[in-house]
Amino acid sequence: MGHELFLVADIRIASAETRFAQDENTHGRFPGGGSTVRFPREAGWGNAMRYMLTGDRWGAEEARSMGLVQEIASNPRTALELGLDMATRIARCGPLGIRATLASARNAVDQWEGRAFSNLGEQYRALYGTEDFLEGRKAEAEGRQPVFRGR
Repeated sequence: MGHELFLVADIRIASAETRFAQDENTHGRFPGGGSTVRFPREAGWGNAMRYMLTGDRWGAEEARSMGLVQEIASNPRTALELGLDMATRIARCGPLGIRATLASARNAVDQWEGRAFSNLGEQYRALYGTEDFLEGRKAEAEGRQPVFRGR
């Protein structure tokens, strides 16, 4: 279940010593927690099938080469610190912009790329009138950090 939860994340960080597995087939089961959908989408069909069908394990470097991991830290503590630092940087961004970015990217992956492109203008226009958008532009012009309120 750990790998299936890992695949739900938007950004993934692993310790260099991490070992991944989708070994349900070696136990007469199948990966029923979402990996049969997410793993091929994220890592490509051949990579996902290679591990799901054999039950073989793989490490952080293999995960990065498949696009499953964006950062590898030297140890678990450093991985946690890196994750917290990244989360802090994301939290400093405008929440409405983050929400729109995630929605647009998910549309492209989960629906149809053409539909996602056609929604971009509407999504951007929805942000134009928000307090956060105006604050971001004003802070940029004044050379200071913006103070976002999620409105």
